[in-house]
Amino acid sequence: MKRLVELLKSLWGVSQPASPPVSVNPLDYEQLITLDAESLAEQGILTSYRELLPRLKEYSAAPLKVTEVQSNDGLGYTVEAGGRQFVIWEVLENGKQNNDGWERATVAFFQIVNASLEASSYHFYAINGGNDLFGMFLTEQEFIAARQAIARRSDWPWLPDDRLPHYGFPVEDA
Repeated sequence: MKRLVELLKSLWGVSQPASPPVSVNPLDYEQLITLDAESLAEQGILTSYRELLPRLKEYSAAPLKVTEVQSNDGLGYTVEAGGRQFVIWEVLENGKQNNDGWERATVAFFQIVNASLEASSYHFYAINGGNDLFGMFLTEQEFIAARQAIARRSDWPWLPDDRLPHYGFPVEDA
């Protein structure tokens, strides 16, 4: 009987509206960790790292020790962790300061956290960037699922790196 009713409805042009496709985003945004690239670049990497440590210790038994070095003139800012040195701000040959401190700070922070996660099945991924920078711990499977479910590349989780010009950010036209 149900098939007959559906057949009659289709013949008379009466049908139920199609259900819109459901896009399920696998990211749990309640787990976002607020960072802000500007704050990181303004000598805030160590402070942010210390604030993250309780969460990081859930995924890593041996988080790296982080130290900051600021130059006497206030123009230089370097972070050291795990035998690596990350120059955030420096005075260039022309006497001016570099203009990519926010990007360098983002790269440094995520590389330090991820170096601490070397023995873990989790990585610490960036969400957004700049003043809207967040971080989230994800497994590889969660990361892949998010990239498959989220339509806009710029909304994908990503791993900051030193590759210019976007430092690993998943731009729309890439």
